[in-house]
Amino acid sequence: MKGVCILVILMVSALSANMRAEIVAHDTITASEAFVELPISVLDLIDKSRRMDMLDYYAADSIAKIPNVMEGLSFLDKVTRDYVKANLTPVSTITVKVLLLKRGEVVMTAYTIGDKDQAYDTELRFYDSNYTELKTAKFIKPATLDDFFDYPDKESKKRVAELVPFPTVRYEPDVNGTGMSAELTVGQFMSADDYASIKPLLKPRLHYKWTGSKFNLEK
Repeated sequence: MKGVCILVILMVSALSANMRAEIVAHDTITASEAFVELPISVLDLIDKSRRMDMLDYYAADSIAKIPNVMEGLSFLDKVTRDYVKANLTPVSTITVKVLLLKRGEVVMTAYTIGDKDQAYDTELRFYDSNYTELKTAKFIKPATLDDFFDYPDKESKKRVAELVPFPTVRYEPDVNGTGMSAELTVGQFMSADDYASIKPLLKPRLHYKWTGSKFNLEK
């Protein structure tokens, strides 16, 4: 009898813990909410009403294109509970990712510009749950040129620095999970010979892991 009582108590405790976890999960903001509520200074091409329209269309399985302030068309590419990616113009996208902290959450935006005529380059920003901007350095150390290369010697490092004076990087938050990739995007704008000389040293992609408080570059 005593054993049965202990088992019941353990089951109730486990159920209570699961219920608390579920409540916490539902109390956190979603990427869709963040997409709508982000300040106009962050997402100035689409007002809040049109952002809501985009989400409604997406929920109805309709990838509708919404007019933006530049007289172009914007549409949603992917939406999950903690991830939204929108194509703003033919040359720009924004990804909204909600990342859980030990207490609360942080909203990250990855705004990327680029196409076949200009190298893809991403600006990362972070916001608290009230959409007040936070210091990026608190959450990530941006990738440097050296992070993308394995140098066999000092001359190779010097050569890469000469050929890539202005590195551009595209960051892509993971759709599933909390990681993020980074890619050096200068290749298509270098001469074929120059790029061929550094490509064997180049890491195709870097990956960052979210620790619950910041991104760490995985080695």
